[in-house]
Amino acid sequence: MNALVSLIYRYSALAKFLIVGVSASAVHGAISWMFYYHILPGRTILSTLLGYTGGWLVSYIGNRIWSFRVKADVPVVSSAAKFIVSQLVAACVLLSSTWLLQQLIILYFKWYIITNDMSMTEELMRFSTGASYPPALLGGMFIAAMASFAMMKLYVFKKTALPV
Repeated sequence: MNALVSLIYRYSALAKFLIVGVSASAVHGAISWMFYYHILPGRTILSTLLGYTGGWLVSYIGNRIWSFRVKADVPVVSSAAKFIVSQLVAACVLLSSTWLLQQLIILYFKWYIITNDMSMTEELMRFSTGASYPPALLGGMFIAAMASFAMMKLYVFKKTALPV
């Protein structure tokens, strides 16, 4: 039990980052749902954008105050600007890694079809494209979360040495 507590303590910033990320995702979903179904019915893009903005706010505040414990003397404007840049980079990592992983899975489907003397039909191609998206998205989300954590720890909420 002491080893588990020690492990959690050693990686507390990562554990807190994950908790903040799950919370931000829940806020994103709740706000999107509320706007889509109750305030702006049927407005998919606007509802999603408002929800995503709410999730970003929870993520920034939670990571600044709790996960990385940034001191009050660090300007909010500076860290917020860095946060936005890091999230745009994380979004690019998500999009590119999801696309790449999906292409690799589709390539595996094609290889499997060829090596098993099957013919590539239109239905089989649609299946491989559709079936490859969920695992590719999960992999992309994992890679983007790792990139986001690294950027937050090393760039956005970097601990600076105190002057001597």
